[in-house]
Parts: sequence; structure tokens; C-alpha cells
Amino acid sequence: MLKRFAITCAFLSALTAHNTGYAQATSTGNAWLSGGIGKSYLPSGMLAAGYEFANKPTLLIARYILNTELLSDKQPGLRLSEASLLYGLKTGKFRFSAGLSGLWGVDRGQLIRVDPDPLIYGSQYYEPVNYTTVGIPAEIRFITSTKTLGIGVTAFGNLNTSRSFAGLNISFYAGKMN
Repeated sequence: MLKRFAITCAFLSALTAHNTGYAQATSTGNAWLSGGIGKSYLPSGMLAAGYEFANKPTLLIARYILNTELLSDKQPGLRLSEASLLYGLKTGKFRFSAGLSGLWGVDRGQLIRVDPDPLIYGSQYYEPVNYTTVGIPAEIRFITSTKTLGIGVTAFGNLNTSRSFAGLNISFYAGKMN
């Protein structure tokens, strides 16, 4: 009886040890972080995190864009921020995506006063107008990369009720790219 039990245990151990070679290899998707600078209707900065699903040509991107006026003699400076979630397709080195976003910013209202300082050519002060809205963002990314680092160009835009915009950034990538 003991001999039969030992043979059964040895057989089951050999069987399970041998079957691990037949298991499918698990594959994971690609994940990356990116930062970019460029131009929209104002100077623009972008941060993004992306996940490209394994064995599927789809991707998910979370992005933050800041468009802001720099070195202006008009106060307050124009500013627009966007936080968005995009879903899209990957084909070769291109990524096409669209989604939903929240936008907030500062615009100029009525002129309050003018400061005629001859050294800085004067300043104009306007009433600040804050706004918040939702929009439909879209982007096209072209990425060339090694396994962990990449560089690319991002064409982006947002259609909304307050201040729609489009722009172009050069972006740098880090993460699992291939």
C-alpha cells in the first residue's frame, strides 16, 4: 500500500512538473509616461500617461495640458488647464485617440485700468473671468522609441463651449514602449 502511494505521488509530481512547460506565456501591455512642450494658441505643456493593451490595438491615455500666456503686459494672463481621459487605436508608430475632458481657466473681462509706466511700456489690467466646462479632446501621436525611451510629436485639440483649441507638441517618453 505504501509502495503504491509513493509511486502515485512520484507520478503526479512528474506529471505536474512536466506540464508547466505547456503553459501559455503571459504578455503584458505597454505603459509609458510622457512630457511635452509646444504651441497652442498660447505656449503649451503636456503630461500624459498611457497604457497600450496586450494583443489588442487599443490604448488608454490620461493627459493634463496647461496653455498659459507668458510675459504679457496684460493682466491677468490667459490660462487654460485640461484634464482628460482618452481611448484610441495604435497602428504602427501612430496613436489616434479621443475622449472626454474637464477644462478650467482664466480669461479677461472688462478693462479696469491702464498703467502708463514708460520703462515697461505700460500695463493693462482687466477683470479676471474664471470658467469651467467639459470638452471633447482628440490627439494624434507619432512615437519612435527604443524599448524604454522615446520621442515623438503630438497633435492635439479640444472642442468645448468656452475656448476650443488645437496645438502641436514635441514629447519625450519613458516606460515600456515595445
